[in-house]
Amino acid sequence: MRPMTSLPRVTELTRELVSRQFDDLGPEACLAEITECLMRENPELLDMARKCAADVGDAPKIMVGFGMFYQLLISASLDAADKQIMHPLPCVTAKTRDALVREIDDDGSEAFTLRAIEDLERTNPELMQMAHGFASRYKDYLHVMQGFALLYRSLDVQATTDRKYLH
Repeated sequence: MRPMTSLPRVTELTRELVSRQFDDLGPEACLAEITECLMRENPELLDMARKCAADVGDAPKIMVGFGMFYQLLISASLDAADKQIMHPLPCVTAKTRDALVREIDDDGSEAFTLRAIEDLERTNPELMQMAHGFASRYKDYLHVMQGFALLYRSLDVQATTDRKYLH
């Protein structure tokens, strides 16, 4: 069993607030803002999300789900006054991305995905519920969930790596 993640834990309230934000502002406007943030603060993760979305097909709609996933994690790290209460999400590096590619190559895509989804379900059930609900609307459920699994695992591995360098 892997250790608990240091990523923010999404609550039901956070999930409802972000859903309302997407409803009120519209998914395209929210995604544009999230994409701008990712280009500036986490370009490697954005590239991974875009490639996963392109692989699934209907990339603009899939990116909305990936954007909401990321926004949930960002929002979970804010307190009631929208102040950062913990460090921001880690910036995924090319080194981390390469390590994950090796892990997928060694273990196989299916085993990697199942393990990452189990971790997500155990450590962040509200975030898992969002991912499952989104992916269930698509014919290619497995590939959409693989994208969520890869994004979550990337952030988790990077957070663990960053924590090692701080000690």
